Amino acid sequence: MGELANVAPIFRYYAELARDDGGHVAGTTQIGSFQYAKYFPYGVSVHIMPFNFPILLMCWTVAASLAAGNAVIVKPAEATSLCTLKFMEHFRALPPGLVSCVTGGGETAQALIQSPDTHVVAFTGGVETGRRVNVACAELMKPCVIEAGGNDPMIVMESAPLDVAASGAVTAAFHLSGQICTSAERFFVHEKIHDDFVAEFVRRTKMLRIGNGLGRTEIGPLVSEVARAKVMRLVDEAVAQGARVACGGRIPADHNTGWFYEPTILTGVTPEMTIMQSEVFGPVAPICKVRDLDEALALANRSRFGLGASIFTTRLDEAMEAAERFESGMVWVNNPLIDNDALPFGGWKLSGVGRELGRLGLNAFRQAKMVIVDHQPTIQSWWYPYPDDVFHPDAAKFSK
Repeated sequence: MGELANVAPIFRYYAELARDDGGHVAGTTQIGSFQYAKYFPYGVSVHIMPFNFPILLMCWTVAASLAAGNAVIVKPAEATSLCTLKFMEHFRALPPGLVSCVTGGGETAQALIQSPDTHVVAFTGGVETGRRVNVACAELMKPCVIEAGGNDPMIVMESAPLDVAASGAVTAAFHLSGQICTSAERFFVHEKIHDDFVAEFVRRTKMLRIGNGLGRTEIGPLVSEVARAKVMRLVDEAVAQGARVACGGRIPADHNTGWFYEPTILTGVTPEMTIMQSEVFGPVAPICKVRDLDEALALANRSRFGLGASIFTTRLDEAMEAAERFESGMVWVNNPLIDNDALPFGGWKLSGVGRELGRLGLNAFRQAKMVIVDHQPTIQSWWYPYPDDVFHPDAAKFSK
């Protein structure tokens, strides 16, 4: 319900943004010349979607592509094809073929990318698959937008209110069972408040209810057995490397059917541990103790990924320093995970190419054209052939 509640606004936003074409008239470089830029659709866009927000993330790019003037083809994740096909009913009022949906796996996605009848690609998913999509598009000189996830850091400074920081950490780490591309997956907590923060973080985490989502619950199952096995392997490896389980770390006894895993907090974690270098994509919060903001930022940026990053602090200098120095496409201060239709969403490093949302998200699905119009045709002084007195002013002197 929360996902669907955010769908209509994105269509309204891009419908209105498209009314302002965004083209502009430039200051002329030549008297009597009218010089301007204009945007055109690519033709047909391909949208390769993940399982975690199958409708909302689809609409982010579909709305932008339609507003830019394209037809679209959606390739949903295999795990969420049914809800995507159901949502396609909303497009029946549009001209036939303007919005299409093709289900299938990787071969279907590659076929859509390779087709000469598609012209731009939007992908949201894991890093390795994102690489393959990016390479396939590069070989065809086909533009693409890649949002490839990350392992977002969260810094908690000494000045942060513990109740606010712990509550925000619970949401950032465990919302949708940690299956969000911008989930906080690495925590760096100032040594002076580390123990108190961990205690409050654990207390609030133990209040979360596990269930199938049809009743009152915050923690649902992971998407598949493979996904849970990856989470369990990373946690077990961290423990073997010296991390301690503050809470969770096991399959809940009364939910052993389906792919449930308890929300887990790890302490005594070091930056070298595998769990700190991987995208966990599950309900796990590994915590490192840090001396100061400089150490926290250095460790936060020690990653191949750079999607989002967050910090809890009441000091303006720390907030602004972090906003400048985080090597990520998005930064949250005291309020993780939220987004804004009018601001660009995307990552640095391996976390992506291009941006969704905002005007950049619209421009991703249209191509620019420069137009130069001279309304009074005239021979220009710089056209060929150059007269000798201009090109060789000293020619007569040399000829003597």
